[in-house]
Amino acid sequence: MTEPADLVIVNGRVFDGRVRTVHTAVAVAGDRIVRVGADADMLALRGDATRIVDAAGGVIHPGFVDAHVHAAFAGVERLSLDLTPAQSVEETLELIRAGAERSDAGWLTGGGWSHELFPAPTRQELDAIVPDRPVALSDAGHHTLWVNSRALELAGVDRDTPQPHNGHIHLDADGDPTGYLNETAAELVGRVIPPATEDEVLAGLLNAQEYLWSIGVTGWHEAILGEYNGKADCTPAYLRGIASGELRSSVSGALWIAPGLDLDEVPALVAQFVESRDRNARAGFSTSTAKAMIDGVPHGETAALLEPYCNNGDGFAGELHFDEDVIRAFVAQLDAAGFALHLHIMGDRGIRVALDAIEAARAANGAARGSGAGRQAPRHHVAHLSMVQPGDAARFGPLSITANIQGLWAAPDPYVVPMIGEERMLAGYPFRAMADGGAELAMGSDWPVSPPDPWLAIHVVVNRWAPPPPGVEVPPLPEGAESGALPPTLDAEHQALTLEQAFAAYTSGSTELVLGRPGRVRVGERADLAVATGDPFELPAEAIVSLQTAVTVVGGEIVYER
Repeated sequence: MTEPADLVIVNGRVFDGRVRTVHTAVAVAGDRIVRVGADADMLALRGDATRIVDAAGGVIHPGFVDAHVHAAFAGVERLSLDLTPAQSVEETLELIRAGAERSDAGWLTGGGWSHELFPAPTRQELDAIVPDRPVALSDAGHHTLWVNSRALELAGVDRDTPQPHNGHIHLDADGDPTGYLNETAAELVGRVIPPATEDEVLAGLLNAQEYLWSIGVTGWHEAILGEYNGKADCTPAYLRGIASGELRSSVSGALWIAPGLDLDEVPALVAQFVESRDRNARAGFSTSTAKAMIDGVPHGETAALLEPYCNNGDGFAGELHFDEDVIRAFVAQLDAAGFALHLHIMGDRGIRVALDAIEAARAANGAARGSGAGRQAPRHHVAHLSMVQPGDAARFGPLSITANIQGLWAAPDPYVVPMIGEERMLAGYPFRAMADGGAELAMGSDWPVSPPDPWLAIHVVVNRWAPPPPGVEVPPLPEGAESGALPPTLDAEHQALTLEQAFAAYTSGSTELVLGRPGRVRVGERADLAVATGDPFELPAEAIVSLQTAVTVVGGEIVYER
């Protein structure tokens, strides 16, 4: 290269997306990396307009790519009533009170409240704050809705409302709804909530982009494109942001398969998805993935398990969100049409059913797709992975299924013990077994379900324990689980990933999976980069969580500086 570089980053240590290298500097021209090497070689490329960034010893790496995030509505919540900062019951209620005072909207909506603080929230608690207009607040996991009496009234939900399939309307001792609704029961209220406008969704999306840049995330995969639980389809906002150039991060998205799909509806769904994929692609938005929730979550006893829940005396083991023959049908037909499946699965029965369906689809459809000879099979991925039997963990590699990891969830969780028991909890999230079996790894946050900070997630995946948030008192872990040291027979440390594996999963692994490009720091690649405040390879493992993002570069331009 003879032309001056536009940007030179020096005095760091380059992690190229797979390994930590000997290089200390990177040069960028336009939106491309043009040289990687030593400081002196990069500085030789500076001109009058070259921007020089001192990495101050921090690691220079590909920008993080979040492989499972709900960015649009995380941003909408940030701009409306965001309850995630609350660390006590009192703080949560005060945020609700303040939100009600500053908003004159017909409905008060938002989310992020904690099950740990409100294990069984009631409509009366909300009625005391907002008695005269409807309130509907999603929990942090966004599988549960907490509503007041006015919201129940407008939705027509009362003591005579039948319990919906795959959902639960919690009732009090008198048989009246408490205001606590799980899974499909939440949709009974969600369907009458006025959805956010396209302008509001776009504003949320751009707000989320700014926040994600501040933590080094340069691209992501929107995990639901379609109407979901009273929320509008965010696809139009993405298309507007791409067309206007305001959405500068690299993004892709997954078309939503709503629960309850019937077998005879599958061919029409596939045809509709093909049309949407082609239309979105022409607008520069990749939507060649289809998302389905195969089951629910253990906290709500809606994940589909092979053995019953511990605190349920009738042998209840959860339910699938689709009939098994429907799962097999849409997996096979979408696979044949070239769609990657992005599957939310929390229970071990859900995992087994999905793996069986993907195995059958691979056998029926083969590796080649479409009219182009040699076209590769789609890269299916399974998200969450909280309960996976050892034999099923070993199937991911041979079936070419990517493990889409939400790392923060892999710490021992004392709150889930009453539902699934200590043994199943401690045996969860078997990332190392899947990696050792040849599975590709990607990482994402599921924000706003959990915080989107990649360094925090990497810390948990490497250490298998999570530091508590400031000011939060965490109840004791089960015996033998203190500080991440688990009993030898259930040693989660054996399921921890190395720093190199985790770092690669959140950079090149996710980039390859959801953006379809290498995600590497090497000549010719797109200059989506981040610089950390330190080098994790020089830190003790327990200090990984201390790292932050110092600089973020998107398409060759600095978009964030700490």
